[in-house]
Amino acid sequence: MRVAILGVGAIGSVFAAAFAKTDVDLILYSRGSQSAALASTGLILTTVDGDVEHHQPDRWVVSDLEIIEPLYSCADVAFICGKSNSTPALAVAAEILLRPNGIAISVQNGMGHAERLVARLGKHRVLAGCTTHAAMRNGPGEAQWTGRGAVRLASLDESDLTPDDRRVDDLLNLLDISGLNPEWEFDCAEMLWQKLLINVAINPLAAICGVRNGELLARPDLHEQALSAMLEAFQVATAEGVDMSFFDCEPELKRVLEATATNRCSMLQDVMAGRLTEIDSLCGEVVRRGEELGIPTPLNQQLLTLVKGIEHSTKTG
Repeated sequence: MRVAILGVGAIGSVFAAAFAKTDVDLILYSRGSQSAALASTGLILTTVDGDVEHHQPDRWVVSDLEIIEPLYSCADVAFICGKSNSTPALAVAAEILLRPNGIAISVQNGMGHAERLVARLGKHRVLAGCTTHAAMRNGPGEAQWTGRGAVRLASLDESDLTPDDRRVDDLLNLLDISGLNPEWEFDCAEMLWQKLLINVAINPLAAICGVRNGELLARPDLHEQALSAMLEAFQVATAEGVDMSFFDCEPELKRVLEATATNRCSMLQDVMAGRLTEIDSLCGEVVRRGEELGIPTPLNQQLLTLVKGIEHSTKTG
């Protein structure tokens, strides 16, 4: 099997390191200093257990923006791991790299990524996905896996991509032997909304306040705002007809905050590095869908505005 990882940031690095210990061929699609480091010195990953793994650059082929012709139509699977604002460009890269029957999976934060991939590749070549693994970049070619989680996958509506398909079965087996803990979900919308609820509760507030996840639990004022943002999104999901009856917001938020107390969430990492965030595909999606349904989402709108303000001040400052 040949696997492409498109966007090798924190989570992409965890995937690359996990797959590097198997016998699959790897293509890493990255750019800038990260691409240069992956091609010249490889990847250093500090695991959850504190072990340091050094994966040599000869373990993969690195492509930086311009994909060379020998890589056209060569990959069986493409994992889209880049930031949400890079999805259109990564969808084009996936189209170039994938075989005619290859599968693309987005494990990015937020909503709408699978639909963008479908527009480029067709529903028969796309799985919905998300991940609860946590990681952070320490520099070019260096990352830290800060929390074990799972890779959750689901077929899109009216898609025939199920575990009965050999391609999907092989993919699930690869994730299993790689230690990435695959979970097959039977309700795509429920899976994506559950992840979004956690993201809108934690990421914007942590980024705005400059705190690790545990502070949102330790400080009652922040915890109340996090839960309120989550409940707004819950209302929108329910109005869309998604069955959220088995998702209890408050205990689930507490569980995640306790499990990731020492983590700097991805949005905080982006703000600290002066990068664009994924706020549009998180709170922005809640606001947009709420407006379509006539459901007010004032807190998500406020968080969206504040994070966009931070982005603007960072860019202009």
